[in-house]
Parts: sequence; structure tokens; C-alpha cells
Amino acid sequence: MPDDNDPRDESVPAGAPESEGAPLPPETDPRDEPAPFGAVVLLTAGSAVAVMVISAFMSDPPGMRFLLGGPIALVVFEVVANEVWWRRWWGAIPGAIGGLACYFEGRAALSDLVGDAWSHPVAYVAAWTLFAAVFALCSRYPRTLSRWPGSTPT
Repeated sequence: MPDDNDPRDESVPAGAPESEGAPLPPETDPRDEPAPFGAVVLLTAGSAVAVMVISAFMSDPPGMRFLLGGPIALVVFEVVANEVWWRRWWGAIPGAIGGLACYFEGRAALSDLVGDAWSHPVAYVAAWTLFAAVFALCSRYPRTLSRWPGSTPT
């Protein structure tokens, strides 16, 4: 014999968990997910290494477009593929500043340690790796901007 009382019609005491009939917050926005740290850093560092290897085999020194092409293409791909929206890719600014400082200061310091021939490639890869790490870390903040009204951050 079915019960005439529907549990959704009963009043819920204050402080009790919400019932099954209560509206649920919308699913999390995939754009709120941070950039995958390991993938971004490893792919960017790997592309920087590939650019340095290719440039070593070129007869003429490569131009700036070539040197910036691979790692920037990977970061742009990350932004497009994972929909890391503009409030997340603000990390490109501090990443670029840190990467440029790492490159110029690191190249000068490395020239004394490993010589001029190796200082440029090592500083180049280190700078792009630092850029990717800062970019991926910054993509975690702010954690989310599309909260359900009345929700509390976890």
C-alpha cells in the first residue's frame, strides 16, 4: 500500500541538509578548471628543447619568430583547448616577466659557467619552463568565478 505522505512535502528543520527536491547548483563550468600543470610545463619545455635542437641544425641563425613560435603555440593551444578563459590567462603577464628575467639574467650567469655556446639554449629552455610554470600556477587563481548564489567556497 503506497504511502500518502510524499517526503518532499514535509518541512525541513533549519540546519538540516537540503532535500532531494531542492534545486541543485549548475554543474561546474569547465572554464573554471586550472590548466594542467604537468602537461603545460612539460610540453612547453619540450617544445623549447625542440626549437633549440632545430635551430642548432640551421645554417643561418633563426629569427625571433622561430624562437617564439613553438612555446607560444603550445600556450595558445592550451588556452583554446581547455578554455582557460581571460580571467585565468592573466598569468601570462607575470610568466613573461619572470621568463624574460630568467633568460637575460640566466644567460649572463650561465655564460661564465658553461660558456657562450651553451648559455643561450639552457637559458632559453629555462625561461620557457618558468613561463609555463607561472602560467599554470596562475590559472588556479581565482579558483572559480561562476558560483551559485548563496554558495560558500570550499
